Amino acid sequence: MKLLLAPTEDFIKRERGSLASDATAGSSASVVLKNADGFAVNDYVVIGAEGSERAEISKITGVSAQTITVDTLRLAHKQDEPIVKYRYNKRKFYGSTTVAGSFVELTGYGSPAVIMVDDPQGTYLEYTGVEGYLYFKATYYNSTTTEETNVQDSEAVLADESTRYCSLYAIRKQAGLTNNPYITDGTVEIYRKRAENEVNSYLYQRYTLPLENSSGETEIPFLVENCTVLLAAGYHDYQEFGSDGEGVKWLGEARGVLKAIQTGKQRLIASDYEEFAQKTLTKGIQSYPDQVDNVNGPVKFFTTRQRF
Repeated sequence: MKLLLAPTEDFIKRERGSLASDATAGSSASVVLKNADGFAVNDYVVIGAEGSERAEISKITGVSAQTITVDTLRLAHKQDEPIVKYRYNKRKFYGSTTVAGSFVELTGYGSPAVIMVDDPQGTYLEYTGVEGYLYFKATYYNSTTTEETNVQDSEAVLADESTRYCSLYAIRKQAGLTNNPYITDGTVEIYRKRAENEVNSYLYQRYTLPLENSSGETEIPFLVENCTVLLAAGYHDYQEFGSDGEGVKWLGEARGVLKAIQTGKQRLIASDYEEFAQKTLTKGIQSYPDQVDNVNGPVKFFTTRQRF
């Protein structure tokens, strides 16, 4: 199984507002807004804080003065909760065997899928790999107007998000960006790629990449995840605040752990309590004499790790 993740981007969001009074759960629910300007019948709206467990997406079926009627509210909502209009309400997922090939919609796996507004990381879809697709794209889709963004304009990515060293949300949380609409996921992704590259440069000295457990499955240990989060958040914080922020501390903490892993002072252990496969170092002389049998032959006079 491959887990596909499509983060919700800000460009699909339109008018924003807030509730003027409490709203009761149910079908054909009435929601009174402080200002209903810009909201119209057949618009899709997210009621509740985006990314929280209480956020939900509904379609407007009626507008009267400052009161809108939505098709369904699963949950009751309180006065002052936010409301945001979305241009689309679903995501479509596509797969291809090559990056430049023809992308086919994954209808048999749940596409199109309703945008998961209650998940801060985005919308998920599980692909079992029957067709052997390696590259994937996601578009936005409005199930009322049938409007869809161009699949050719979508970025082709390798599955799956679970092979990344950390989530975008984890970086946002560390950097204090969970409620910052001005720092897009695209910006956070740049920091994540930089962090993953730096982590790999340390791990490459000692471990075989990608990291796999004894069953041959890709696995990201917590130490690697935490270092990636600290590095990515540190990059952003240093960019914004320089030496006055927390970024310098986070970068130093992550690099300290990575250096310990690189030198063998700290080991990477998988969930099966086995160490990940280490590289076999064959270049250069490691001792003198080199490759000595210390049981039946002479002892080593020195090793390259000794200092005199």
